[in-house]
Amino acid sequence: MADNDCLMSEKIASHELMDRAASAFAGVFRGLVQDKNTPIIILSGTGNNGGDGLAISRLLDCDGYQNVEVVIIPTGQQPSTDFLYNLERIKEIPVTVRQLDQASLLGFESLNLDIANSVLIDALIGIGVNRPLNGGLKEIVLSLNNRCKRVVAVDIPTGLRGEEGLPGDEVILQADEVIAFQRPKLNFFFPETAKFVGNFYVVDIGLREKFLAELPSRYYCIENSDIQKIYKKRKAFSHKGDYGHVLVFAGSKGKIGAALICAEACLYGGAGLTTVCLPQEDRQSLYARLPEAMMAEAEDLFTGRDYSAIAFGPGLSDRASSLPSLLEKSKAPLVIDADGLNYLASHTALLNILPKETVLTPHMKEFDRLFGSSPNWWERLQLAIRKAQELNLIIVLKNRYTFIVTNTGDVLINPTGNPAMAIGGMGDALTGLIASFLAQGYSPRDACMLGCFLHGRAGDRLQLEGHALVLPTALIRQIPLLLGEIK
Repeated sequence: MADNDCLMSEKIASHELMDRAASAFAGVFRGLVQDKNTPIIILSGTGNNGGDGLAISRLLDCDGYQNVEVVIIPTGQQPSTDFLYNLERIKEIPVTVRQLDQASLLGFESLNLDIANSVLIDALIGIGVNRPLNGGLKEIVLSLNNRCKRVVAVDIPTGLRGEEGLPGDEVILQADEVIAFQRPKLNFFFPETAKFVGNFYVVDIGLREKFLAELPSRYYCIENSDIQKIYKKRKAFSHKGDYGHVLVFAGSKGKIGAALICAEACLYGGAGLTTVCLPQEDRQSLYARLPEAMMAEAEDLFTGRDYSAIAFGPGLSDRASSLPSLLEKSKAPLVIDADGLNYLASHTALLNILPKETVLTPHMKEFDRLFGSSPNWWERLQLAIRKAQELNLIIVLKNRYTFIVTNTGDVLINPTGNPAMAIGGMGDALTGLIASFLAQGYSPRDACMLGCFLHGRAGDRLQLEGHALVLPTALIRQIPLLLGEIK
């Protein structure tokens, strides 16, 4: 659909758009495989994805790659027009082309390809796949998995669908890198597909952004431009009262660190005031760690205080039973995490009386305890969409790529973050950041976008600086720097 819009609006032929896609692919590929003596095998199907592969072979030859070979494997009833067009064009270049009469493992193995020492470019089947691989093509893909030195897929790995859940027995080519056209595919963001999509890059092939933005979809990937639009810089003559007051209700014996991390994130996220409700015997740890924060006893929380947002749950243990009382006394926007979520899972009736657009921040196990288990991440996400709409909540479903599921059914995918952040306390920091932005007057949707994006971006920055592990407290201190860089 978007391809056709581009062809009509620019009045170009479809093979010209294919050339753009091939050029964009080759631009990234050159950075991934810099040695131009590397043996490269391009597996091309006979549809448009195969046409991309043929166009890529021509460009790599022009770029000076010395050992490019094309293997054509029939993948449909009839070759596409653009495949045939590019097949004629590569006859003009010195690239070895071998073509099977049919997709069969026996025929493929008879080619004696040096798979183990070559970079394989997968251009067999693209985004159009809507059923599991079968027959000879399935056997070829099975034979390739775990044999290849390196696989770079064109737009999407062969056999992987762009959306929907994947049965565990489907055969998919395992790609080390995927160079996707214009948009990442939704399935790239699920843990189940990690073994098929090692890393992915998204390249612009010139499709009209206005047209893409108007296509009906509930899935959105957060970008820098989104953060720039929603972030509000501090105004001259403003004061701490303009930036809200967060109550952090967190911590218990042996888990005071969770409360301190959450409160520190509130402060570094820009909340004007932060009050922490800790067990009385732990107040000295708060004063020593965060002199900027205030302390309040549970019985005096609402005496002379008015909160703009509440972070509830990190490290609470049995103190989470205070949630019903808190709901009675305050209508401030809520972020509920950790033991607060565990308490909700045991007292599900409370889900129906939470304030509108309360933010829940579960990881997978917490989500499953709250709403029931799911066979895969696609189904889990669909359940999150239903529950967010039904209960009028925002669910921040934490993952390598976190899904922010709004009460209107939209899914905002956060692309920042990395495995170096897989350390206890990261969720506490995220809870504090979201609560901080809520207190400053951001809508729950925008507060979640800012919190998740900056939380992950801070971790990415530290990893790029050489940190193999990223501690929550180190991440938190990056937040003011990142806020200062927002234009």
